[in-house]
Amino acid sequence: MSNFAQRNLEGIFLTVFHAVCRVYRPLRSWIGACVLGVFVLMTAAVVQIFPVSNWDMFAYTAVVLESDTDDVTALHRQSYSLVRDNVTEGEFITLTEDRPYRVRQARDAEAFHTMLGFYRLKVLYVETARLLADLAGPVEALRMISMMSALAIGVVLLAWLARTGTLMYGPVVAAFLMLSAFGYAALLITPDLYATFFLVLAAFFYVEKLDIPAALTLVAAFLTRPDHLAFIGVFFVFAAIYGPGRWIQACCFAACLVTYLWITRGWDHPGWWIHMWFTHIEYAPTLKDFKPAFSIGTYLEMLMRSTVRSLMGFSWIALLFALILFFAKCVVPDRMDQRSRVLLYAVFASICAKYLVFPHYETRFYLPYLIIMGMILLVGWHRQQISET
Repeated sequence: MSNFAQRNLEGIFLTVFHAVCRVYRPLRSWIGACVLGVFVLMTAAVVQIFPVSNWDMFAYTAVVLESDTDDVTALHRQSYSLVRDNVTEGEFITLTEDRPYRVRQARDAEAFHTMLGFYRLKVLYVETARLLADLAGPVEALRMISMMSALAIGVVLLAWLARTGTLMYGPVVAAFLMLSAFGYAALLITPDLYATFFLVLAAFFYVEKLDIPAALTLVAAFLTRPDHLAFIGVFFVFAAIYGPGRWIQACCFAACLVTYLWITRGWDHPGWWIHMWFTHIEYAPTLKDFKPAFSIGTYLEMLMRSTVRSLMGFSWIALLFALILFFAKCVVPDRMDQRSRVLLYAVFASICAKYLVFPHYETRFYLPYLIIMGMILLVGWHRQQISET
């Protein structure tokens, strides 16, 4: 190609590029909002159109139903029957015959009933499902919670972006949600996405200086998944050190701590160590008389095994490292507002604390914290870019 033709081609390309930029610039906020909105709507739709079936469906269905019956055998039969009616034949076979543990749970009502202590603690999740079960069946209600949680998180993120003038970064947020296993968490019947909504909303309220709504939504997140007590405790410590909202967060932490002690002692929860053993060492067929002795060596084995699985099959450690690197290279902490710094430091510290207390390896367990960190850093970087121009 001659130099003349190359210059003409470059000129055409630059003309088209500048024309697209002139059209895009005044519409970029609308485009960004549309991209994020479409992604969230697509995720919510997939929950209903292509749902994923996981074994926890049986347990959560049983917990939703157990207020209506004291008969363990009838509860077991009804729970498995309802799940069978809402999954394909192949999925039901996988969920009931895939491994010895699932076979035992499908055939032994008493063994299955001992597992429900793991699930009763998700009080708000269960009660919401019971409420929605009046409109649909229990399994449909659990899927409905996932769908509505995905939509609600999208609304909060759009409001956060709009409030900070960063709607043009909607595609960036959508991409980050993809990498953070947002879609996978939505497809599962678990309380993770429901709790994520409350945590992200609490973070938004806190940076907007709405301390009481922030505390109330933190309590809701705790009642949905009590293991978020780790974040509430660390958040209280940072709020107490730096100042903003210290007394309200202190009351929030105290209320959650008292509630945690009450529900773990009174609702047949097997306890921290048994839960750890069950998750990382073996699926015991029944928790009756199951009392493995605590061992530092076994705990370190759990920690190592979980770390390897996190690195090999999940993205949360890589995303956390990327966020830390972005913070170190692109964001000046002293130029961030105090509430954003408090929240950012508390989220990072709570991830570390939560991992040491109970080393989950799946990204879905860290989804709300990754979203909060990403939003704080995105908004902080944007504001610094504006101040420099």
